[in-house]
Amino acid sequence: MSTSRPPTTPRTPQDFAAAWALPLRTIVSAPGALDRLPGLVGQLPATGDLGLLHDGTPKAVGEADLLTRVHDSLAGRALRPVQTPPGAHGTVLDEATVQFTVDAARGITGLVSVGSGTISDLAKAVAAELDVPLVAVQTAASVNGYADSLSVLVRNGAKRTVPTAWPQALLIDHDVLAQAPDALTRSGVGDAVAVWVAPADWYLANALGLDRGFDESSVAPVSTAAYALVELDPAEPAALAALIDTLTIGGLGIGFTGTTAGLSGCEHLISHLLDMAAMAAGTEHDLHGAQVGVATVVSCALWEIALQEMDLSRLEPAALAPPADLEQRVLASWRDLDPSGRVGGECWTAVQRKFAAWTEHGADVRRFFDRWPEHEDTLRRLAAPPRLPATALQRWGAAVTFSALTPAVDADRARWALRTLPYMRDRFTLADLLLLAGRWDDALIDRVLARAAEVGGGL
Repeated sequence: MSTSRPPTTPRTPQDFAAAWALPLRTIVSAPGALDRLPGLVGQLPATGDLGLLHDGTPKAVGEADLLTRVHDSLAGRALRPVQTPPGAHGTVLDEATVQFTVDAARGITGLVSVGSGTISDLAKAVAAELDVPLVAVQTAASVNGYADSLSVLVRNGAKRTVPTAWPQALLIDHDVLAQAPDALTRSGVGDAVAVWVAPADWYLANALGLDRGFDESSVAPVSTAAYALVELDPAEPAALAALIDTLTIGGLGIGFTGTTAGLSGCEHLISHLLDMAAMAAGTEHDLHGAQVGVATVVSCALWEIALQEMDLSRLEPAALAPPADLEQRVLASWRDLDPSGRVGGECWTAVQRKFAAWTEHGADVRRFFDRWPEHEDTLRRLAAPPRLPATALQRWGAAVTFSALTPAVDADRARWALRTLPYMRDRFTLADLLLLAGRWDDALIDRVLARAAEVGGGL
């Protein structure tokens, strides 16, 4: 992927929603957009209770309380407040939380959510379960998941992306997002820069026959929009607007393809692993996007080393095989953090499915290596050098190293997350190919971390 900005014709998120014929019919993204909320809610069923989902955290718009402003703008409707249950580590979308919220909302005829990424994911899950329309009021530029029909939920202690529901309308008031905590905005930058490497993992899985639906047109406009993150002054309103558009178009692309894979590769898996490790240990972890940003620099370094120094063309397809002790490795990765074996068992089920698919697609694997020069050209275009995401993160004051996360991730936990990359889910990435080749080891991980450190990232 070139570090120079490619030419493009600017298009709005609403343009993409229309062009891709998505069920998300209306996107209102502008300063003062909150004034449009009564009209959007007017499209919901006129009878019955309207659910108002939030997490109770105060949020402001100007000098006013946002939730009060939303409540007042819906005067005349029968509102049922639905507040997520408090937890020791905030709102965690595990089975109990989702069920609690669904039960609290039963009988509503429409749903309005007010919150950032976790509340948005929960609202989409509730709307899907109850089969009611959703109007989402976004409160931070923190992730790209507001504008799609998928949610990241916790199943048996593991992060899983599952189909849920499209919002009928998405309202993004830039004035509200400008008043969100800086940490949430920096998290959005971290989530946005993943576009400069995640598509390489998606393409690899597709080319090997282990995934389907690769569509570069769904990620190219996101990549183009993200260049504003290294071009504009973050203090200017135009920079926030560019971040919002990058994230929103990214979410739409995910919804269009029906998978997060185009914007979620090794870097997102590292973040999920850090989340899961913290949950299993009963400790805190940083925001998803903040972790993704740090991991994107590392993932770019991994791809750079693989494409420039490892001569993947010399891999012999017949010799690529999972290690004989694969199950033991998966279970051992989680044993210290979760002695119950629940998380390890969940991960083994997914990993077993992934490598069973590898065994079934031997012909696709052989064809992949027969056409390696063509694939290599594409992968080099899709995987940016680590300096590009590092520059964007540094420009916005976001974390670039594991130790700069809040709380800090120490070297042992960071190396554990990298070592465990192939042992968590069923989506195939470069880490899995290198595991099959017998090259996924501590020596390589140290090389990757050192390469990331050259641009200010890594440990």
